[in-house]
Amino acid sequence: AAVEAAEGAEQKKQVAEYIDIFRDIYERSPEHNACFKLVLSEILKVPDIKVASGELNLSYERQEPEAIKIFRKMVIDNLCGTQETLDTYGVKHDAFDFESELGWEGSNDKFLSIMKNSPYFVPQTQCNDQGVPQGAYFNFTKFIEDQGLPTGKKGYQKEYPPLYVLRPDGSTLYTFRDVVYSFKKASTCDLALNIICSEQDLAQQKVALAMCAMNPEMRGRQYHVSYDLVRLTTGKMSGRRGRYLLADDLYAELKSVIVEKMRTRFQEKGEELSPELFERITHEVAAGSMKYALLSCSCHVQINFDIAKVTDFEDASAPFILYNSTRLTSLINKFNTKVEGGEIPASPPVEEMDFSLMDNNVEWALLLDYVLNFSNTLKLAASVPLPEPPQLPDYGTHKVCDFLNYMVRALSSYYGPKGVRILPTPDGTMGGGPAMYPRIYFCQALKQVIDNGLKLLMIEPLEKM
Repeated sequence: AAVEAAEGAEQKKQVAEYIDIFRDIYERSPEHNACFKLVLSEILKVPDIKVASGELNLSYERQEPEAIKIFRKMVIDNLCGTQETLDTYGVKHDAFDFESELGWEGSNDKFLSIMKNSPYFVPQTQCNDQGVPQGAYFNFTKFIEDQGLPTGKKGYQKEYPPLYVLRPDGSTLYTFRDVVYSFKKASTCDLALNIICSEQDLAQQKVALAMCAMNPEMRGRQYHVSYDLVRLTTGKMSGRRGRYLLADDLYAELKSVIVEKMRTRFQEKGEELSPELFERITHEVAAGSMKYALLSCSCHVQINFDIAKVTDFEDASAPFILYNSTRLTSLINKFNTKVEGGEIPASPPVEEMDFSLMDNNVEWALLLDYVLNFSNTLKLAASVPLPEPPQLPDYGTHKVCDFLNYMVRALSSYYGPKGVRILPTPDGTMGGGPAMYPRIYFCQALKQVIDNGLKLLMIEPLEKM
């Protein structure tokens, strides 16, 4: 009686929590109230939502037309919405695969028949040791022990959670279908990298381990490139309570800050831009700010998204790097204008250039630390050694971001009012001379490195900021 009372109290607590969540969503999203009421009224007509969901899922696997219509519309609507968001950043996918088609073409059944022959496969039952239904699963603990795979800090869990393959009703589970899909990918490539949030670390480890169990040659053929979640420095997000910030809304907020900062900068310089050019520049800076913020953190570090830092024109941001790229563009353009206007002679060919005229130590430090070191940074970021599973490779887009930020810091103090004067002043007392020509070539090299780095981060360099 005491147990039943405790269970009843827990159920009432859960019901009260869900009612509170529904009320919260209802009050926060009045524009969706009509849809919310409709969905809730339809759900209340279903006697058991869990059973109904399972039946719908099984109908989809059996290729029943009505179930296919429901699932496909939902998936395609979501993909279209996702692609609209990605279009803002110029991100495209080559193709989308429907995992369900693996089942329809018979791949799941073929793979399952092979897996059933394994001594580690445990069939589903309607009454297990605890007297309840249990799905079919693959005993990873026994497999890891028999194969002598590493366990502990850099290995697998000693008591490893099983890979559930089938529900008690015989329908397949997502992780099993992902194993089948992974074999399909392996048939078309030498190495597969699954870029999926860290919340899926265990599931992805199970997929790779199952591939190895079914075919030892698959060990090390697929890795999970894990990344952590994005957190905002203001406000709280909760999937359970339906509290979230859309990527589109975050971009709009980010762009509004960029627009105000850019408008102020152009007004201070007395420059007038057409609305079309201003829109293009502010869009590229806003999109670049978002990309840099996401790529400048290690995959294993949670991203704390702070709009003030992301839009900082003074340090460690896309606007900071883009601005210094445009400074070099402006310098090179001014030089070319002076040459075209006959104010100064044209540059000799680069093979005839005397670079020993560059007599500032900062110039040679920039050359050695950044121009010559750029390719090595890319290698460290992208060509990482593949570790022994279950360890994961440590790809580092943040290394390219750090490289560009440090380079631009050094560059920003290299030339200008307080640095090396490259072009001649109107009175001819500073800049110019024979050293101007190798320095222009040098600035072109610096700009090339910065722009190449930006493009690798999918940030488009600008001519004006």
